[in-house]
Amino acid sequence: MTRAPARLAALALATVLLAPACSLFHRRHAPATPAPVDLNRASLRTLEKLPGITPSMARRIVDGRPYEEPRELVTRGILTERELDRILDRVVVDTRAR
Repeated sequence: MTRAPARLAALALATVLLAPACSLFHRRHAPATPAPVDLNRASLRTLEKLPGITPSMARRIVDGRPYEEPRELVTRGILTERELDRILDRVVVDTRAR
């Protein structure tokens, strides 16, 4: 008789520890994609959060405003083609922001 409470306690402890790891209890959500960053409006801090963008690159981006398209970052010598490729899917240019 004394083994039943111990087994029940062990089962309860196992349930508490293992249930959060079970995929049946997790909702599947698509990974959140960050909102695109407008090169003509974004703050320095926002630009610095883009992959591979250093504070000095962010400053050059801000100083080079306004832009008509993201590729101008390369044609104006602000970023290299490789640097632009890292952020191209995360940036936009709103020409109305000028």
